[in-house]
Amino acid sequence: MEKTNKLSNHQKYASRLGGSTILGLNNIAGLSPELLPRATMFAQYSDQASSMSAMQNLHMMKMMGRVPMTGNPMMQMQLEYSAFNQFKQEALKALKQQEITQMNEVEKEIQLELNSLEQKLKIKEKQLESYKGLADKQTEQMAPTFGLR
Repeated sequence: MEKTNKLSNHQKYASRLGGSTILGLNNIAGLSPELLPRATMFAQYSDQASSMSAMQNLHMMKMMGRVPMTGNPMMQMQLEYSAFNQFKQEALKALKQQEITQMNEVEKEIQLELNSLEQKLKIKEKQLESYKGLADKQTEQMAPTFGLR
């Protein structure tokens, strides 16, 4: 007899996204325990990644001469900070969209598996009904009639 280890949908979802089953964290957002570490990790990663991406974009724009030189250091700093924030927002949007896409793919996989399991359940229910019908017929045939048929 083959024994398989099946994960719950939450565990499968969390493992695909890098989460774990840590239950001792303060869960203010109401996330499932499996997804809480993933959400924390994504928040830290997205802030760092978007900042790095924004810095790279700003540096490229400077090198290409697309950031105007004002001559006033304070104005220049404000202009660059504004461009940095705009690039950071764009990078955050891209990261969030990537995260959403990945979650949607995992959700589709889980839904397909759920549909498959529901189909198997319907087949098993039909088998059970046919076995019950067969058992009823056999019981009827085997029961003594005492000459009353």
